[in-house]
Amino acid sequence: MTSPDRFYLDNTHITYWHVDEREEAGVDSGWGVNFSYSHSYNEKWMPFVRAGYAKDGGSLLQKTFSTGVGYHFADDISLLGFGFNWGEPNEGTFGPGLRDQYAMELFARLQVMQNLQITPDIQLLINPALNPGVDQSWVFGLRARMNF
Repeated sequence: MTSPDRFYLDNTHITYWHVDEREEAGVDSGWGVNFSYSHSYNEKWMPFVRAGYAKDGGSLLQKTFSTGVGYHFADDISLLGFGFNWGEPNEGTFGPGLRDQYAMELFARLQVMQNLQITPDIQLLINPALNPGVDQSWVFGLRARMNF
């Protein structure tokens, strides 16, 4: 069993969700279930697995599966990670016939101050669901997380 000080490193989540119809937006009601698992090994390596299913509700993906691994730096907070994702576009949202989408991501979560983390990342999307006219798309990102 995981101790409370490892709560963010070793965890399993199962989430069921439901969303009501949004007539003005033209979105049907829907529901879904998500699963997430991560566990830290040797205080450095943190593999993860995530999967989800959605039935309507305006979601981007109807089925999705992600896996990857992170490596903790000496401070045990900063992390370098790589992930892979497969997703099936939601037919209820976009209609039938779209190709499955694949994504790879390389990211670094850096603890720059006690209450601030930044996460630069680079992603390669193959068969992007929202851009069926291209075979691949690169995305560069920078996220920030502040807590008070």
